[in-house]
Amino acid sequence: MVRGQMMPIVLGSAKRVCLGSDAIEVPEARTAAPKIKAHLKQMARDALATASDRYAARLNKRYSRLTIRDTRSRWGSCSSAGALMYSWRLVMAPPAVLEYVVAHEVAHLVEMNHSRAFWDVVESIFPDYETQRRWLRTHGDTLHRVQFDN
Repeated sequence: MVRGQMMPIVLGSAKRVCLGSDAIEVPEARTAAPKIKAHLKQMARDALATASDRYAARLNKRYSRLTIRDTRSRWGSCSSAGALMYSWRLVMAPPAVLEYVVAHEVAHLVEMNHSRAFWDVVESIFPDYETQRRWLRTHGDTLHRVQFDN
């Protein structure tokens, strides 16, 4: 899955992984898995950094660092020092889900808790958060089932 869409993996003529509109093209099948994983991680970093910058600016806040990991228990976190961490697997979810997680974590730059005030901050920058939160609860485990081992 990429951005919420199932995409077949096909052999292509390029020397690296290319994300087309309807397929992921790979140069050869034998080494495809790690190359696809690396490509998705880079896509995730770009999307998460862009969204983090946008939501932080809306709140007139700054974060100190952005880290991408392959976490199993959390989609994201925000430390008291303002360091944001996200799971790269969010790039496989629909874009609105990734946006919700970023809005959620950036809201912690204002409220370091899950109080009503925190959820008001989330809602002020991402009004449809409940729908995306439900998607993660219902479908999030499918993002962890994808394995990239050869």
